[in-house]
Amino acid sequence: MLDVLRTVSRWIGRVEMALAAAILIGIVLMILVQVALNAGLGNPIAWEQEGGAYALVWLTFLGASIGLKQMRHVKVVSFVGHLPPRAREAVRAAVHAGVVWTLWTLLRELGPIMEIESRSTTIALPIDLPRSTFFSLPLMLASGSMLLTATLHFIEAVGRAVSPAPDDPREADDRSMES
Repeated sequence: MLDVLRTVSRWIGRVEMALAAAILIGIVLMILVQVALNAGLGNPIAWEQEGGAYALVWLTFLGASIGLKQMRHVKVVSFVGHLPPRAREAVRAAVHAGVVWTLWTLLRELGPIMEIESRSTTIALPIDLPRSTFFSLPLMLASGSMLLTATLHFIEAVGRAVSPAPDDPREADDRSMES
């Protein structure tokens, strides 16, 4: 089961990375076209700023999900690094459990918010789209992806807390002290 979760998470991560790269390229191209049209023709694109802002929102949520998958979120190095391996993994499991609970709560509450947010539409884009497309939808998709990732990290941390790697030197030191 864990292998399936890892594979699904890896594929989702690849899609997120490709989408984030495409959005970033789109933002750069939009800015280049805007500068060229404004400087060259004196006729700028009316929707470039709004489109860029919405693209940045998508990019931010995708980046958060990618960061969690790669374990690159901000870490606070503290006493946990000095704990024995089992205790360290138990703390990590507790942290991941908190993340899972937070994301699950967020996803449960997001439905009604999306409904309200969908009542208004974009202003300057060439087509009218509900604002939820650019705020709640990327938050929901990224949170769902992060929920899967945090659940996987939680299960792995619990597994390591229950049966730590036998070649961990700190665990070996702990065992030698017990005998």
